[in-house]
Amino acid sequence: MSFKFKIDKSEVLRYLNTDEDFNDQIINTLIAEATEELKEIINFRYIYKKFPIQITKNCVDIKNTTLCLRGKSIIKHLKNSSEVFLMAATLGNQVDKRISYYEKTSITKSMILDACATTAIEEACDHVEEEIKKKVFAAGKKNITFRYSPGYGDLDIKIQKEFLKVLNAPKKIGLTASKYNLLMPAKSVTAIIGVIGKNGYLNKEEQKNKNDNSFEEKNCRFCRLYKECKLRKKGVYCGARK
Repeated sequence: MSFKFKIDKSEVLRYLNTDEDFNDQIINTLIAEATEELKEIINFRYIYKKFPIQITKNCVDIKNTTLCLRGKSIIKHLKNSSEVFLMAATLGNQVDKRISYYEKTSITKSMILDACATTAIEEACDHVEEEIKKKVFAAGKKNITFRYSPGYGDLDIKIQKEFLKVLNAPKKIGLTASKYNLLMPAKSVTAIIGVIGKNGYLNKEEQKNKNDNSFEEKNCRFCRLYKECKLRKKGVYCGARK
């Protein structure tokens, strides 16, 4: 598809655990080169579909499918929704292959290209989310939730294969999951977006959590996903309890 990637350098540095004001000419050059190289090999593909849901005590039932989202965090996340969008996006196999190639020839280039690719897939997902939001608004709805992926909080990553099957993602965009439920290609994302009727992008509780730094200390420190959690880095609390 004709989406122009920006690949924000500050985000790349963040994924490299480096300060935004970091200034090393060699690293800056490698990031610039990796960014251009990545843009040439990305094959961005995505798919999404809307489903009605029914929330029970123990799960979110995706109606007209065999998919059931279990966990307190996803139930809390979708408590104001009656519909959801399931989405999947990928940068394609060539990105994985190029990162693997550099792992054998230059670990520094591999790490930088990996960080650029992570930045790119998040940018791609932001684009998909914005497209979904426009459709939601056009349909007269008021809002959407932020993206919530299998593996966040207590939503088990084991649902990946069924999630992809429901979207027909293997056939539509070439996205599959390994026996360990890791996405293939690796630079890919699956996510759930709830359709809600509240004003403001985040509901009141989410906004409170976003502004409450103590939330991280109280509820995130003991999460198995603490170090790599994309939500925490955005300042958003997923709702799971330790």
